[in-house]
Amino acid sequence: MAGWRGRGLRATLLAVLTLLTVTHSVRITNLRVPRTYTLFRDHEPDPLVLDCEVEIGPREQGFVLKWLFNNHSIYQWIPSVKGFAMGFMKSKIDTKIFTMEGSPGVISIKNPDWNMTGEYTCAVQTFESTDKRSARLQIIVPESDFMLEARMSGSRMDVDIMCAVQHVFPQPKLSVMFDTHVLDSVLTQLDQDPSGLYSMTVRTRIPRDQLESPTPITCAFILDGTNYTKRRETIFYDKASTIQRKWTTVAVVMSIASLALSS
Repeated sequence: MAGWRGRGLRATLLAVLTLLTVTHSVRITNLRVPRTYTLFRDHEPDPLVLDCEVEIGPREQGFVLKWLFNNHSIYQWIPSVKGFAMGFMKSKIDTKIFTMEGSPGVISIKNPDWNMTGEYTCAVQTFESTDKRSARLQIIVPESDFMLEARMSGSRMDVDIMCAVQHVFPQPKLSVMFDTHVLDSVLTQLDQDPSGLYSMTVRTRIPRDQLESPTPITCAFILDGTNYTKRRETIFYDKASTIQRKWTTVAVVMSIASLALSS
């Protein structure tokens, strides 16, 4: 009986110690990293603000907070020296943001660029405990141009279709369709310029007898891993066939008129 009581007491003490450890440990309560951030071309980008909210037990000592980008340290805050940036974001992070926001977990990245896409991790620790959380951020650079053309080939036996999107990030995916038919047989060209932005062009040729005039032709693109999508539509319009139909209509009208006069 005494043995059971001893084991019960030890279990109770263990539960109390576990509760105290949880209660007085350091932990991240909220990580604020946007899923996407769009770099608009018509104005200077707003700062990219990340936040890591932390609770620290009253008995915790030796607190340190770190931000990492793709597992590389970019920022660290400790009470004795406050915050300082490091690595390739050393000149990008505003180290005065803590004074304004009052939280050591807030960082502000000035003039963000496409190459800041990746995983951001907030890691906190004391002498007694640690915690960390991660989230992925996708930078989006909208297109500088988006074009769609459909024209008759020189032989007038085919219709040439070209769709192109220029200077975007991340990598685009283009699809071309007429009516509800998605075209699988296309020639694709993908380029990445020295600044890291992508341009893509797709070309295809459709036999003229497969298209009525007029026929809507659509091109759509989506940026890989995002919800960013755009569409362009043009109407294929064969002037020669239209003129021919007009002359046929005129001939029919004249025939009817001749019959009416002769009767």
